[in-house]
Amino acid sequence: MEKRLRSSLKTSAEEFLSSAVKLTLKSSKPSLKTIINSVKPSSDLSSSLPLALLHSILHHTDSFQNPHPSPPSPSNSPPPKRQRGNGPPGSDSDSDQSRQQQILTSLQVLSHVLHLCILSPKKAFSTTDLLPAAQALHNNLRLFESDPALCLEVAGVCESWWKEELIERETLISQLLPFLLSRSLTLKKKVDVHRVYMLREAFALFDFEDEESIEDLRMLLMRCVVSPLYLKTEDGQRFLSFAFRLSRRLMKSGLAVVKAQIPFGRKSVLEGFGGILFRAWREVEDDLRGEIEDGFMQGIVDSAIHAGSSVLAASLRKVLGGFITQRTTHGVEKLLFNLAEPMIFRSLQVANSNVRLNALHLLLDLFPMEDPDATKEEKDKLLDKQFYLLEKLMSDECPDVRSVAVEGLCRVFYLFWEVIPSPTITKIITKIFNDMSHESCSEVRLSTVNGITYLLANPQSRGILKVLLPRLGHLMLDNVTSVRVAMVDLLLLLRDVRTFQFNTVVSLDVLLSVLASDQTHVAKGIARLLMPSYFPSRKRTEEACTRCRTLINRNPLAGARFCEFLVSLGATLQSARQLVGFFLDSILSGDKVEENQIEGLLLASYSLCKDLVADSGCMASLKELLPGEKLKSLLAFAPTAQAQSAVFDILAMVSPDIVSDVLEDCMSLVVNCGGLPGDEGRQVEMRSVHKLLLSSNAFSDVIGTFTSILQKTAYRCQINFGNEVERKNVYSATRKKPKSSRNSSSAKWKHVSEKNAISFEEDYSVAVGIAWQIKDLLIIEDARKAILESSDIEELCIALKVVSQTSILQSSCCECMDVYPVLAYTSLALHMTLRNLNTDAQMNDTRTAEDILDQTMGHILGCTEQLFQAGDNGTSDAIALKAHLSKKQKRRNSNDEGFRSKEGGVLNKVKMLTAILKFVVESTEMGLASHFQERKLKFTSAYLKYAISSFNHHSTGKLQFEDADLKDFIQCTKSSTSYAGKLINLVMREASCPLFEAFDLANDLLDLFTMVEISVGSAYASKLVTALNPWIPDLVLALGPCFINNNNLEEENSYTSTFDHIKLCFPTWLVTYAKLELHEMDDTSETHLQLPALKRLRNTIVSLVKGNSKVVDGIGYVLLMCSAVCIEKKDYSTVLGLLRFLCVKLLSREEDREWKELDTMLVSLPRIYPIIEREIGEERDEDEVKKLEAARELLLPVWTYHVYETGRFRMMEEEEEE
Repeated sequence: MEKRLRSSLKTSAEEFLSSAVKLTLKSSKPSLKTIINSVKPSSDLSSSLPLALLHSILHHTDSFQNPHPSPPSPSNSPPPKRQRGNGPPGSDSDSDQSRQQQILTSLQVLSHVLHLCILSPKKAFSTTDLLPAAQALHNNLRLFESDPALCLEVAGVCESWWKEELIERETLISQLLPFLLSRSLTLKKKVDVHRVYMLREAFALFDFEDEESIEDLRMLLMRCVVSPLYLKTEDGQRFLSFAFRLSRRLMKSGLAVVKAQIPFGRKSVLEGFGGILFRAWREVEDDLRGEIEDGFMQGIVDSAIHAGSSVLAASLRKVLGGFITQRTTHGVEKLLFNLAEPMIFRSLQVANSNVRLNALHLLLDLFPMEDPDATKEEKDKLLDKQFYLLEKLMSDECPDVRSVAVEGLCRVFYLFWEVIPSPTITKIITKIFNDMSHESCSEVRLSTVNGITYLLANPQSRGILKVLLPRLGHLMLDNVTSVRVAMVDLLLLLRDVRTFQFNTVVSLDVLLSVLASDQTHVAKGIARLLMPSYFPSRKRTEEACTRCRTLINRNPLAGARFCEFLVSLGATLQSARQLVGFFLDSILSGDKVEENQIEGLLLASYSLCKDLVADSGCMASLKELLPGEKLKSLLAFAPTAQAQSAVFDILAMVSPDIVSDVLEDCMSLVVNCGGLPGDEGRQVEMRSVHKLLLSSNAFSDVIGTFTSILQKTAYRCQINFGNEVERKNVYSATRKKPKSSRNSSSAKWKHVSEKNAISFEEDYSVAVGIAWQIKDLLIIEDARKAILESSDIEELCIALKVVSQTSILQSSCCECMDVYPVLAYTSLALHMTLRNLNTDAQMNDTRTAEDILDQTMGHILGCTEQLFQAGDNGTSDAIALKAHLSKKQKRRNSNDEGFRSKEGGVLNKVKMLTAILKFVVESTEMGLASHFQERKLKFTSAYLKYAISSFNHHSTGKLQFEDADLKDFIQCTKSSTSYAGKLINLVMREASCPLFEAFDLANDLLDLFTMVEISVGSAYASKLVTALNPWIPDLVLALGPCFINNNNLEEENSYTSTFDHIKLCFPTWLVTYAKLELHEMDDTSETHLQLPALKRLRNTIVSLVKGNSKVVDGIGYVLLMCSAVCIEKKDYSTVLGLLRFLCVKLLSREEDREWKELDTMLVSLPRIYPIIEREIGEERDEDEVKKLEAARELLLPVWTYHVYETGRFRMMEEEEEE
């Protein structure tokens, strides 16, 4: 190739170029460079090649612009004949595109040749001769935009011309600079930003004051200002700071763009802005510096102090950081002082805590703020003033301010310890340790620990900190996790400082106590702290094991927890394996070991085994270390439920094949489960047993045993209480049972009826324990699958059904009744339904699967209906039980023993109803039992009414709950409030038309909330608000809009039915709301109704409703109907309160006269307003008349407006006069 090019070069420059353009640029680059660089200044080519280049470039450019030149022809020439051929459609277009591409490829080669001529090392070519060719390419740069490679070559030509400072270089930038800017913004490559920066001086040739001609370039520059690439690179920042100096207009535009981007910028972008502004300020001329100082920086400082949001204030300070970090530069300190000093000290003492906080942040960033031109005395005085204000802010009423002040002062001491007077340091640090570490606000305590941790990094501070640090020891027991985590981090830092001992700050006993009981993050940190002492990696494994055993001896639970983190903290698996063997040998050695130490050793062994089993390579060695017989023998040494649980867990992990040998012990634990729901230790043990049984094939026997015991309890429930349950079920429809079990049900029931050597209460307690186990097992996937596939599932469910029915109906009168049978029954029904839904969906038959839940839902709701009908005195079955047990002589004392106190019965009933409500909501959320919607709503309303009645009885003394029982009652009520709100949400989402039951339930919820605050106080009511908050919008929609969609609203029978419904189920919370309104209206009243939680809820509802005309219309209609009911009852105080709430709180001033878009309210107004007029005329009591007149005044503006201006009520008014 090179030979051919050299041969053509000897012929002529034109021949050389003609040969070169036939090649691609990529293939010809090396040859072209060699040939061009070899041309000497004395050669003829030095003069002919530039001219040939020009002609070739012009020719190719012209060909590209005019792909179909048509030569002129005489007017009498005939038109050319149409060419015949069978070419495919569009072949001419494809040919044109190919020719165009070939021209661009040729221009790439020509541009490269020109570039090589410019950079010729022998300077063989005259720049005067090359300039026309360069200008031809530059002037057509935009024409070539479809070929990036060609544009890049042309840009290279122009860049080299500028950098070499060749003649008339200013003629090659007008197209070049916009191209390079656009390319850098599009491709986002650092190399393009560098190219722009290297040509920055060329931008000074443009007239940026001429808006029209420079607008496109100005917009590109403004895009660069917000480009992250320019803001994050050094060349980009330097270029932008240079661009800001080009003209006043450009600087103003750039500063405006920066200011607009600050609220949305990320940290790196904001820091980039700061760096650009600082460079521009430092290098700009004095006449433009004022634009940055007065026009921009002053506004940034002011906004940083008065920003309404902490995020915005922080963003503004990051921009200022560009100057703050350069404060050693001449003039910067003076600038910052002049900008901040006039307002920062004043802002630190204003009433607005947000402004104080922002000013504090800024002062800490600027600290020490000083005037470089001031005398030493003035500087010292200013420094004292700053310390005085910072110390004062540590006692600020706002916790956020105190928190920032504490941590900020520690940072100041860290940075400027050497120059701060010792008395100042001692005074402030002592206050931090003595006062701020005991702050009531957890954020301040956390800032105290974080600040001291930060300060500890300054070696000069360690002398005083060594004395004061023990005063922080109490924070290791702080009730906030983040504070305890910070304390652990501080102790870890102290451990690595030679002059400190961490156990002098927090005693070892406290550390072990926290390690044993705290959350994982805290406990793991303490384990890391203790690891060098109790399992050192640099010691022999035998010694490390001994030290770990010493820790367990001192605090068994802490030692076990320590072992839980050993592997994750770097201990080798080999050392962990040896530690397990050491622990188990210690237990089996026969030496006297205390029970709590054995428990700790077993728990530690379990944690270590769990880590070892996770590594597949350790399993064989672990089985060799722990043979089956050795593990079985450990059961005899396990003294507590947790210890046995650990042994069972180790068995399940290491040797599940020997479960049959310990099956008897396992089954004994599973069956003897009375009192299990209240014993957390036994629950842990039971879960371990379940895990062991699941890992073997013995779990089916467990389900059969559960079924037998529950059938026995169900039989005794039937005998004692006479509760008959329909045996026919749909479970058999979804599974084929073995023949041996189809007719075994009655036999089993008969068999268990004979086993009644123990009392019913003991039998029932075991059934409750089994119910707890079933519910817990249904959470585990493998256990759930085994239960649902068991052949005993039908008998199990029927037995649970009987026990649950008894538990519900006798919940308020029998001491032993528990909620877990109901929880197990409903949970089992849900899982059976979901499993069968998946199976039956494949056969397009979901109705059979849903029948299971339908039967369960119908049965449960039927039981609750019986329960509500019976009341708190119980049913006749309870009396029958007393007589039965008396005959059997199963009572130790009188026949009342075993029956609940009135308060205990109410609490148990509430717990039972809460569990049922949870089941109702869960099934509704899954879209099941949808045809029970009305019964679900009625049940929930009945439950809430019962709770309201119980709270009312508590307030009047009919019920006297103990504190613990009252807290349980409130907790159930809180859960039920959340469930009821969610039920309203689900029902209203699915209902095709509004349900009055949802309206009643919403009112019952508000009635309950009001009663709780009145009877037990605002603290308890606030807990209900927390539970109700997510569902308040649904509550609001249920209150009013159900009346709006009634198309026959204007008919008399519709109005009457609504009136009757509200009269029958009048919302009592509205009476309390009305009283609140009257108390707020009466300024002379000495006593005020103190219901802060109710007021907050009212304000929340008002804020949601206000502005939504449809919702206001519905709720307003309800309020008008309630007012009409109260007028009929002669309760004029409530009428006035309700109308004031409507007209003053819900309606805006614009709606006062017109009630625009409130059509439902306007329809009801003509029925209510005349009644008020009539009552005013008939009432004789002056006080009552005043209330009615005040109520009329509230409605008068809208009434008169529609009577006299719109005429809407004129006919109605005339009818009233007749």
